[in-house]
Amino acid sequence: MSARSLFLLVVCGVVRAQVLIAGNEDAEILNPEKTTEEDLRVLVQQLMARVQKLESEREDRGQPQVAFSASLFTAAEWTHHGPFEAATTLIFKRVMTNIGDGYDSNTGIFTAPVKGLYYIRFTGCVGDSGSLNAAVLKNGVNMFAIYDTRGTHGSGSNGMTLVLEQGDQISVTLWTGNSIFDQSRLSTFSGFLVFPL
Repeated sequence: MSARSLFLLVVCGVVRAQVLIAGNEDAEILNPEKTTEEDLRVLVQQLMARVQKLESEREDRGQPQVAFSASLFTAAEWTHHGPFEAATTLIFKRVMTNIGDGYDSNTGIFTAPVKGLYYIRFTGCVGDSGSLNAAVLKNGVNMFAIYDTRGTHGSGSNGMTLVLEQGDQISVTLWTGNSIFDQSRLSTFSGFLVFPL
């Protein structure tokens, strides 16, 4: 079999697969015995134009990019926080990533800029109270938590995918009587958009 014939068979197979995927089984398929080089040139140009159109449409949709990551304190010294007499929203001050500007380091709240499926993660280290009980809240409702009573410097981590509407808010709350510590990189709050909905 010549290289030209092999090439024609491959192109015909690709075209047939595209026709079947499109659901048009009755469409005329290229016949390797009757196809000219000009037919192939036209077909390749059409396929290239189609690919460019699809790529352009994807770019025009402007897939949003959202990701954030912050640690509790900016100082490199061991810093303990809590315990407090009331539940306290943790404000993660050292922002490493904030693509899409969804995280507010003044409030500790991430606000979803677009509707989508997000992955959210929280890691915390037990402070000098000897216990850590903290939860990730979505619009004030407990979604998941970490709990550790092994003593100072123990740690826990948890994460979850959440469907968020545009404007939904995610924060971390330290419950009464517990403490957390950080050294600018140990207790972190992070998330990113998996895909928009």
